[in-house]
Amino acid sequence: MLKKTICAIVVAFSALIFASAASPIFPVERTDIDGVTRAGYLDETGRTVLPFVYTQAGEFAECGLAAVEDGAKTAVINREGYLVVPYTDSPVSVDFSDEMIAYRYRDHSVYYTLEGEQVGSYAGAGGFFEDGILLCQSPASGLYSYVKEDGSPAFAGEFRDAGAFSGGRALVQTTDGIYLAIDTAGSTLYTLESGITPSYMTIFGEDTIVLSNGTNQALYSLSQSAFLTDFLYKTISEFNDGVAMARQVNRWGLMDTSGSWLTEPTYYYLSYMGEGLYAARSEDGSVSAVDAYGNISYRTPSYVGGFNELRYGLSWHGTATGRLIFFRASGGYFASLENAENPTLLSENVVRVTQDGKLRYINLSNGNVLFEQPTSFDLGSGITANTVHYEKFMGYQEDGTAHGWDVDFPEISGLPDADVQKQINDAIRNFFLKGPSVTAEYDALEGGYGASLEGSVLVVWASCISGKGAGASVWNNSLAFDVNTGEQYQMSDLFVSGYMDTVRSLLPDTHEVYMYSFPRMSTEGVTWYYNEYESELQSAYTESYLLTFDQLADVIDESSDCYIALQTPYQRPASNAVAGFADVSRSHWAASFIEMVAGKGLMQGADGKFRPDETITAAEVCATIARVRELPEAETVMEGIDPAAWYAGEVSATEAAGLLEGLTDGFQPEAAITRADTMQIFANLLVEQGSTLPDAAAADAALLSYADAADIPAARRQAIALCLESGLIEGYADGTIKPQNTITRSEYAKLLTSLI
Repeated sequence: MLKKTICAIVVAFSALIFASAASPIFPVERTDIDGVTRAGYLDETGRTVLPFVYTQAGEFAECGLAAVEDGAKTAVINREGYLVVPYTDSPVSVDFSDEMIAYRYRDHSVYYTLEGEQVGSYAGAGGFFEDGILLCQSPASGLYSYVKEDGSPAFAGEFRDAGAFSGGRALVQTTDGIYLAIDTAGSTLYTLESGITPSYMTIFGEDTIVLSNGTNQALYSLSQSAFLTDFLYKTISEFNDGVAMARQVNRWGLMDTSGSWLTEPTYYYLSYMGEGLYAARSEDGSVSAVDAYGNISYRTPSYVGGFNELRYGLSWHGTATGRLIFFRASGGYFASLENAENPTLLSENVVRVTQDGKLRYINLSNGNVLFEQPTSFDLGSGITANTVHYEKFMGYQEDGTAHGWDVDFPEISGLPDADVQKQINDAIRNFFLKGPSVTAEYDALEGGYGASLEGSVLVVWASCISGKGAGASVWNNSLAFDVNTGEQYQMSDLFVSGYMDTVRSLLPDTHEVYMYSFPRMSTEGVTWYYNEYESELQSAYTESYLLTFDQLADVIDESSDCYIALQTPYQRPASNAVAGFADVSRSHWAASFIEMVAGKGLMQGADGKFRPDETITAAEVCATIARVRELPEAETVMEGIDPAAWYAGEVSATEAAGLLEGLTDGFQPEAAITRADTMQIFANLLVEQGSTLPDAAAADAALLSYADAADIPAARRQAIALCLESGLIEGYADGTIKPQNTITRSEYAKLLTSLI
């Protein structure tokens, strides 16, 4: 019986949009400016089929159903969004078969028909009914037994170990340690000889089991009471459709349930991908997708990751240049993506990837981006929150997953006063990079942020989970800034002394008052939060309680700057200029980039103008690099540079730091710099920070797909390849790089933001 597992997930349900069952639909997550992640469903054209009303949502199983959640409640829906199983307490996971739905709780499972009718609740149940019988393990004794749908025993007896029924038979171990094969009435069909130990509690094919002698494995026939093979194999996997992977000495092959080789043991490594295909690594380093007889469906001479599984008839692998290649189970190349990682196939055409630092959902058939997580949010009045991503790797957990920080936080742009904007952004950055506490700095931290403009107060808050597993907690602390002055407000700026007595009387007495934390101000009042830790039975969650200013009237200092700012709508100054530059308006395509580099003091204008369409010179590029790296002053002026020139110090510092390597001969500081020369400087900087230039052959391979690769000077090819690999630049839409083109100041502002 085909089984697919969909992990349980949490969510809010509202209006429904009808979907066509014939068209594949898949879940998409979107984090809004309120810091809340919601999930919905799209089709392969990018059309929203079911709205973004779920906290999370699972993929649709082959039976046409999916699990969704709302808070601590889980439901099952069909493709039209109708509830099949109503919202109920969230289980650990939800499983689907082609006949039933199973809600898996810690010590029991509840089963439903595909029409939503409850079949029953069974203690210690896993799997599904096979031959009308369900395998259960007693939470109290740890012993196994079998039950019918009505909950009555299928037959008398409890077992130390047991497997599910298949073809009317199951393998069990009695409490005396004897292994038996039994039928659905519990009668013994075969008794295994003493000393024979099954590797898996499963009967494969007609009557084959896999045995272990503690070191090696062999195949055994129950009906013949005889070994089909000797203990020749270091590993024999479970069988899939009658085929198992077997390792003899240090080579892998594929065998059937009789022990006959279908493919001789010639591979360095094998793993099952699904749909009858195996990932096979050969002695020459190549990797292929092969069937049970060794027929090659797809082959690559080198790869970086992938070949893990087949989903929807597709699989993938990476390349050294950061490219993902997707191939079909039926054979051959399907599509590729540049600068992409972490792919998850969601349909026959759609993949979710991280590309150029953004989470994207892409239709591989036509290359269209169906959805990507917004990276900037309009807060109103010309103020924008731009998402900055921060990662900190701290090692691996026992299950092999990475442990560390994976956090988004905002950088604010659009404030007319650059000093105020920098003051606010520095405080936000320090807040998020410090984390919830000193001890929490050593725990995993994942999540994003929320932000809102409350009157003339910018409120920014964390929307993160600190830690993993039991003990993990919500971190939703907040900051509040006056956008006119940059002053950071605390609760003490809003209340009179002794206010907590009033707050205590207004909050529910469900929890002790000290357990309400992280108060967040708004134009309506102040919200307190009760954050519950994650346990074995529930995920970390939050309860929020808004106390309005009317409720808090007796303890609010209405004459305070904080309260007045909350009640005063922000009025933006009349100027539409970006960062004070008269020639850059808010509508300019590079406005946000220019504002960012100007706000950080990396690029400067003259006479109140930025000159966005003028070309940038080599000296100006050196000046920005010196400012980014905060380079110390050089002891001597670079040879050939006029000591009186405005740029003498910054160019000389760049050269002294080794960042003009490959450019010093004939260096012309006042000439417009080419894209190729700019990439040389950026590559020098990357190498100085620890990156490695690709060798000539790797560089040629990375540049091969660009139409004007032949125009790239030999001395710049490795530098440009490194910049492409690092994501600092990307080719034009027409498939070119245009290495000899000059760069405008606005184009360079965008490029510089990628570097910083």
